[in-house]
Amino acid sequence: MRVAYVCADPGVPVFGTKGSSVHVQEIVRAWRRAGADVTVYCTRAGTDRPADLAWLPVVEIPPHRAERAGAASGAGPASGEERERAIEEAAVALAETVVRDGCDVVYERYSLFSPALAMAAGALRVPGVLEVNAPLIEEQQQYRQLFDRRLAEAILQRNALAADTVAAVSEPVVRWVERRVPGAKTLLAPNGVNTERIGPRPRGRRHPRRLTVGFVGTLKPWHGVPALLTAVALANASADTDGRWTVKIIGDGPGRQDLERAAAGLGVETEFTGAVAPDSVPGLLHECDAAAAPYPQPVRGREDYFSPLKVYEYLAAGMPIVATAVGQIPSILEDGRTGLLVAPGDASAFAAALLRLGADTVLRERLGIQARAAAVGLYSWDGVLSRITAALPGRQEVA
Repeated sequence: MRVAYVCADPGVPVFGTKGSSVHVQEIVRAWRRAGADVTVYCTRAGTDRPADLAWLPVVEIPPHRAERAGAASGAGPASGEERERAIEEAAVALAETVVRDGCDVVYERYSLFSPALAMAAGALRVPGVLEVNAPLIEEQQQYRQLFDRRLAEAILQRNALAADTVAAVSEPVVRWVERRVPGAKTLLAPNGVNTERIGPRPRGRRHPRRLTVGFVGTLKPWHGVPALLTAVALANASADTDGRWTVKIIGDGPGRQDLERAAAGLGVETEFTGAVAPDSVPGLLHECDAAAAPYPQPVRGREDYFSPLKVYEYLAAGMPIVATAVGQIPSILEDGRTGLLVAPGDASAFAAALLRLGADTVLRERLGIQARAAAVGLYSWDGVLSRITAALPGRQEVA
């Protein structure tokens, strides 16, 4: 079986350090383990190719045509509308390449301006999967800029109706697709984790005089890292010397400078690793005594749609986890068994959970062991892909 994996979003490098890059790589690995030959067609390959994906053929067509045309004409940088059209043109070129190469399945990570799935699967008359990870139209409008919403809506409708299954990472994303594209064949397919890539942390405390709580992710407002720093400061104000917490922030992003200032102002000892390759994340987590997912209270009238990769990675690493009970997290973590759940926006409750972990070695070890067992038994990427392929016409479920 030949699979064409398409990612036309230039914000998602195939070989990058972001969670979206990890997602691309893990789905490709799952297809490979299922016996498929995979070729990736993308607008941005990235530079951090893992050694185990050295075999992966990648066709890259960057959306630079509009930028080059603008520079050549002396008109200056391309406008937002031109950039969006350039992405669409690159996606069309990718689809044409898929058709020339041929395949048995087209699997596309949803991008705002890419009609590649509809074009390639339709021309080749093969099954198509549209993987939807977020309500990108609203996300683009809120956090970046969206110039041609009509085009984005039209492409979503075209691709979703052409797909044999639209695999959405959460119930809110399922509902988002169904509201915009009635008749789309949606399927709930939450994220997973590679428990071979991420092994369990060694048992025991990392340092005799302090504890470290780790966070993995891009440093953007919706991850709630300021609340984590506040909670650690509150916990340390009540802890004895041996129960004080430090913070390890694994990742980078536009909020880093503000977080560095906040940590200094709160007196919280914090290590910022910067962006790291996915293969480095397990070792950095293993240097911590617990892990945090401090997502804030949802904005009124909006649903938290994410299926957080970091939480699955914490489980696989056998970490005691403290997380806010928002979005899909309560469906992933069992309070008191595979993690401790607290109310979002309640720094005192988060601090109390850290104090509880700091004072109870047995609890930390038990939560970590049960977290690892849940990752292995429930959340493999092979299982994710199996649910998706089982919904394809004429396909057997991937073992």
